[in-house]
Amino acid sequence: MMERLDVFRALADSRTDEIVVMTMTATLQWPLVSDHPLDFDFLAFGMGHASDFGMGLALARPERKVIVLKGDGGLLMSLGSLVTMAQYGPENLIVLLLENRTYEMVGGQPLPARVDFVTLAKGAGIQGGGATGNGKVERIADLETFQSELPGLLDEPGPHFVVMPVLNTHELRAVHHSDHAGRIRRLRDALAVGEPGATIKE
Repeated sequence: MMERLDVFRALADSRTDEIVVMTMTATLQWPLVSDHPLDFDFLAFGMGHASDFGMGLALARPERKVIVLKGDGGLLMSLGSLVTMAQYGPENLIVLLLENRTYEMVGGQPLPARVDFVTLAKGAGIQGGGATGNGKVERIADLETFQSELPGLLDEPGPHFVVMPVLNTHELRAVHHSDHAGRIRRLRDALAVGEPGATIKE
């Protein structure tokens, strides 16, 4: 079991120009370690669908890695996203599933005890799947292993689906998300994308 904020610190230390899409409680802690223009707070854009959004970004921008930080409770709200990732997930997509076994954002209700996210992902076809047949599913259970495997995750073709058991002992600030349009504009600017309907800049 890893402290979630330590996972984020390790990722922020290694991250360069990857897009990071976060949702749910990750939106409260990732900003503590990163204020990168390619960070995108997905909360309020579709509960459980951050990895779908991340996959769309990865397909649209194959020159960049896209890292999605989402929780296990959110995944249970959109299990079909696993099958879609297994079929269409591009090699530049990394989903880090932050497994704390609760619906943390909506009150901390426990998840069903027997659910196994590695088995679910493999059963959906992600292992050996994705658009290129390079899909990988793994479980990383300690920070040292994550730090040692992170360069490979960032470099090797995927898609990667990584289950990471985490806990949080830090106080979380209240949720206060606003300026949704501004967050989209910030990401579009960072990707040098023009207004809708305009030509994409190289």
